[in-house]
Amino acid sequence: MNNFGMHMRPRAKGFTLIELLVVIGIIALLASLLLPALIRAKARAKQIQCFNNQRQLAMTWNLYAVDNNQCLVINGEPDNSPDRKFWVQGVFYNSADNNRPELSLDPKYALFALYIRSAKTYVCPTDKTTVQVGTTIYPKIRSYALNAFTGWTGEWDSRLASSATGWKVFKKSSDITMPTSQLFLFQDVNEKSICWPYFGVCMDRDQFFNFPGTGHNKQTEISFSDGHVENHLWQDKRTIQAISTDYHRHEDPSPNNADIYWLRQRTTSRH
Repeated sequence: MNNFGMHMRPRAKGFTLIELLVVIGIIALLASLLLPALIRAKARAKQIQCFNNQRQLAMTWNLYAVDNNQCLVINGEPDNSPDRKFWVQGVFYNSADNNRPELSLDPKYALFALYIRSAKTYVCPTDKTTVQVGTTIYPKIRSYALNAFTGWTGEWDSRLASSATGWKVFKKSSDITMPTSQLFLFQDVNEKSICWPYFGVCMDRDQFFNFPGTGHNKQTEISFSDGHVENHLWQDKRTIQAISTDYHRHEDPSPNNADIYWLRQRTTSRH
């Protein structure tokens, strides 16, 4: 067969190198435009989840008072004993408590366990998801703490004792003399600073007992006794950086810190 009898096959079409580089450039540009939006959307989703957690905690706090003749749920220094129930138990300075979910979910220990059955409700989605005890990794148990001036039972933590002088410790709903929309209940706590079930605020001096959480882009979710939840942006870099030589001493001076002043205004009222 001569060349004139052969069928000519069409030449395969494809991208040239320049065209391919143009397509890759366009994809990279689109990705650079979309990535910040995706990051913001993910952060917003975590903030909404934390908001819902806090709202459920505040609703449970109020429901407990309704079910118990206006007595506020017990808060304070637990000993993890079934004989002394608190809203939750657990002292994370004791590393073993980091592997005891029953301290939040078992009615034998935790008063809120009759109302809240999901472990996820107690964990802020911006918090680290695990903790290490010895050489073993366990799921994070709790990110939130309750205002120490609501429902405290027993002797005061010695580091907060002077703060109780001249300030009210609310035992019943009827004890609350400040606007309920201004009395904070729960907030997410810096993952290095969280320990006890309560969030301590020093009313008589400028220092942190607990550092608040800042995982929501230097903000925190904080719930109030009327049931609403706010997103609050911290102002002082010392609050945001939360630097301490020993977080479990719970004594970190921060003179003239506007964030401490903001917290004190929403913690309790004078006698």
